[in-house]
Amino acid sequence: MKKTMLVIILIILNIQFTSCDFYMDGFYEDLDSDEQLDFVVDDVVDEGPVKGGQINLFSTPPDTLNPILTKNAYIVDYSEFVFESLVDLDKKQKPTPLLAENWEVSEDGLMWTFYLRDDVRWHDNIPFTADDVEFTFSVILDDDVDSHYKNNLENVESYYAEDFKTFKVKLYKPDSFTPERMSFPIIPKHYYYEEDILTTDKNFSPIGTGPYVFSEYKKNDHILLENNEKWWMGIEKGEDGEDLPYISQVNIKIFEKNSSVGDAFQSNQVDVVHMNRNAWIRYNGRMDISLKRYPSNEFEFIAFNLSNDILEEAKIRKAISYTVDRAKIINDIMLGEAVASEFPVIPDTWMYDSNVISNEVNVKKARELILESGWEENDDGFFSKTIGWRDTPLELELLVNDDNDTRLKVAEEIKNQLKNAGIIIEINRVKWDELNKRIENGNFDMVFIGCNITPVADLSFLYSSEEIEDGLNIAGYSREAVDSYLELILKESDYSRKKAFFINLRNVINQDVPYLGLYFYNDAALYNRRIRGNLNPSIWTKYEDYSKWYIPF
Repeated sequence: MKKTMLVIILIILNIQFTSCDFYMDGFYEDLDSDEQLDFVVDDVVDEGPVKGGQINLFSTPPDTLNPILTKNAYIVDYSEFVFESLVDLDKKQKPTPLLAENWEVSEDGLMWTFYLRDDVRWHDNIPFTADDVEFTFSVILDDDVDSHYKNNLENVESYYAEDFKTFKVKLYKPDSFTPERMSFPIIPKHYYYEEDILTTDKNFSPIGTGPYVFSEYKKNDHILLENNEKWWMGIEKGEDGEDLPYISQVNIKIFEKNSSVGDAFQSNQVDVVHMNRNAWIRYNGRMDISLKRYPSNEFEFIAFNLSNDILEEAKIRKAISYTVDRAKIINDIMLGEAVASEFPVIPDTWMYDSNVISNEVNVKKARELILESGWEENDDGFFSKTIGWRDTPLELELLVNDDNDTRLKVAEEIKNQLKNAGIIIEINRVKWDELNKRIENGNFDMVFIGCNITPVADLSFLYSSEEIEDGLNIAGYSREAVDSYLELILKESDYSRKKAFFINLRNVINQDVPYLGLYFYNDAALYNRRIRGNLNPSIWTKYEDYSKWYIPF
């Protein structure tokens, strides 16, 4: 029996899902496809970066501007303009130094030491120290605080500031992804001294260490940020004698509801929006905007029930894998706006630098595997086999939630493709509650579901045998070699060796096929053409290089 915590990973795409990375889904879908943007292609001569100007962004009413406490996904994203973390994630999903210059781990993998920069100051000119990191940890881990970063620190046994520039973290068990988990904002200890962190008015006038300084908050109207002329990184990286950031002001306009974002963008009230696949695809090819695609963190897959009499045979699962044509599904149904992937790891990241599918489409090979498994081919091209005392056709049920049109279309395509291999699929469209209940009870053959992956590339949640009874391994997959590789990855801090372990892990899983990985959906960022610079978003760095954006005059 699976516990109800299983719902955490199963994502029905028309329900808003929030997790520790707070990437929201479904709030751009109300855009009218007949509407046109008011923008025109400008004729401003771009002579390179210049200082000045204001960029306008979108938000719903904030609950707080404290990045540790907020539940507003927009505020979480915008907090990086004001606050910084010990560690940042680059486009390859690899941790890079930010407030921490470097770090090291003890031989047993339990004690992590982070060495902090000594040239960073808070916006009120007080030096940043390890005491601020210790304070941030204490706020996140406070039992009275409901922070979405609490999961990042659930493996932390103890922590302390050894001195002003050295911070120590002791873990309960080794976790080589600890640097990735340190990508949450750091807040100032001195600023909240003798304040109730949950109720203080200072939560609406924050100070950080980042490239923009809080200037003004007008309820239900806007949040105004001014560039930080003394930003430590801007002084280091300024070009042509100009310190970063280039844009002088960030004006975050507040709208009553998510559905206003389309109108705000089209009426030129906001300059940048991030859209899901249902909204942005209609703007593809437009000359009056800059549109940048990137893979989202929404991974779609089919889970096999390995206790099923038919699917317990690995060759049958592999035959299915050889038959399903992901490229055809993506091109015909998603119009090319998805990225094929066998695993819940975004392709073209440091650990998974290829999206080549291991089990390429080969229907002939699929039928051979079915025959090798003892199934007999009938005159109609399908298969049957005596299981127990009865003659059993090679027929399986595929559960799909009935209010997800895309999944239903993909399921029909998969059903048609599997006919070519002699496999009969019955699609059962069910309500979300029923689908979840049947998964919890193990009452399914195959189920079409999805998950929002986090920045931490640990695959234990889906493949570890420890996740079978009370966790998220709904296939019931158990393989000693897989458990060993997952453990080695968690203990190995060298990224080259960790990648090698992943490759070995991937090879074993590809032989067993406990899940049929399909694809990641694409998302996109849309920019007003007046915004220039390196517009290169990803799911982990939506505002990549925003300090170098500029507005030519």
